Amino acid sequence: MAVNRSAPEQRRIEQVIRWLAQQGTAVYLVGGCVRDRLLGRPVYDLDVAVDGDGLLLARRLANHFRGAYYALDQARGTGRAILSLDGGKRLVVDVARFRGPTLAADLADRDFTINALAVDLGAPDQVIDLHHGLDHLQARLIHPVSPASIRNDPVRALRAIRLAAELGFELSGETEALIRSEAPGLAHVSGERIRDELVRLLALPDAASSLTRLDALGVLTVLFPELEPLRGLRQPPPHYLDALSHSVETVRALETLFPERQGDDMPSPAFPPALEALTPFAGRLWDHLRAPVNGGRARQVMLKLTALLHDVGKSATCTVDADGRPHFRGHHVLGTKTMVQVLQRLRFTKAEVHLGEIVVRNHMRPLLLTKQESVSSSAVYRFFRDTGEAGVDVLIHALADHQATYAPGEDESHWQGLVMLTARMLSDYWERHAERVAPPPLIDGYDLLREFGLQPGPHIGELLEAVREAQVSGQVRTREEALELVRKQLSGR
Repeated sequence: MAVNRSAPEQRRIEQVIRWLAQQGTAVYLVGGCVRDRLLGRPVYDLDVAVDGDGLLLARRLANHFRGAYYALDQARGTGRAILSLDGGKRLVVDVARFRGPTLAADLADRDFTINALAVDLGAPDQVIDLHHGLDHLQARLIHPVSPASIRNDPVRALRAIRLAAELGFELSGETEALIRSEAPGLAHVSGERIRDELVRLLALPDAASSLTRLDALGVLTVLFPELEPLRGLRQPPPHYLDALSHSVETVRALETLFPERQGDDMPSPAFPPALEALTPFAGRLWDHLRAPVNGGRARQVMLKLTALLHDVGKSATCTVDADGRPHFRGHHVLGTKTMVQVLQRLRFTKAEVHLGEIVVRNHMRPLLLTKQESVSSSAVYRFFRDTGEAGVDVLIHALADHQATYAPGEDESHWQGLVMLTARMLSDYWERHAERVAPPPLIDGYDLLREFGLQPGPHIGELLEAVREAQVSGQVRTREEALELVRKQLSGR
């Protein structure tokens, strides 16, 4: 079978495969790793099936290659070995007992024909194909192993669309029909499983197209029933799309403005001309987007999800004035509450939920700032005071939101104003952080209690906040000036 041997780590993987073949029992590579090796794609996850104790073999593998071992499922005899590769990469090997009494039964229980391929490591040049997977691989089709494939596990409906996007394949007519009929079953799938498959889809470069396909097949609003009321919801000019289409288009704009790197070893994409003013911050923006959210998923993935859901409060807050113009006052407040509920339902971490909460609550602020004649240093300070590190995410979202609001080619002047404001705010955040975002305290609460005989209470924080705002605007530079400002505040001057 074809194998990608271009990278040094792949040679290490071949050593692991040879070791597995020498264990005195029938060992099979199965599933996606067989598919990817046939396609010449890099493989960093091996699925191994044995007619015996997968836990024992996984432990022996981990010990032999000095890796880590985990028992994934004691009852089903499934263990995992995690081995180190060159360049900081890792190889994950899952070893499982057959899903049925035989290899044939195991393959019949899999999702799609291209994932129901196996290789006996005792005869590595022969691919075991009982369901026409090789034909579908050549035809570049995602086709179910059986009519019950998606009914037995509805998350496969989501996986089919993700695989089609990831591999550049098409869905067979039977697959599309099964997705439409079985999609409602996703409502009964655990949040964790939906989250994991959805994150893999959102991590792909053109996730917006996959979201459109999910919607066309009746999957999107099963995953997110909160989006259904946005379908056909008219928005006032300059919006040119209904609320649901705008939400998906915001994801597309985010991907257009900040495209993903195609591989870990590939350079960052160049900024599009529309973001030329942000070029000085390119490296830090790419690093920010790719960084995990407190050990969770990448910020770029979370921003795509936030972009999809940022207007979920609009349907419930819609009013229409005498001229027939719709308004959505306070939609960001209700939308924030709904966003939190969605992310909690999908079992995202507290840090990820908090990021989504901040972005949705504040997503209109940069757009409102552009309507002011000038933006003061105090306004920038207050923005980052309220948003912290997530302020960068809010600015990125605002750019995508703006692009998805105006029809292509319209409103260049407002766009340039938003880009220049973003550049100014990123400069303050990254290049003048101590001066404009987090000025060192000149006085503290004890100073106020001691100097002015005040009692503890909320007014202490309010006075200190007034001093910090005066610092960033340059009105206060020393401790003495800070105390004088407090004195004036207390005297009502």
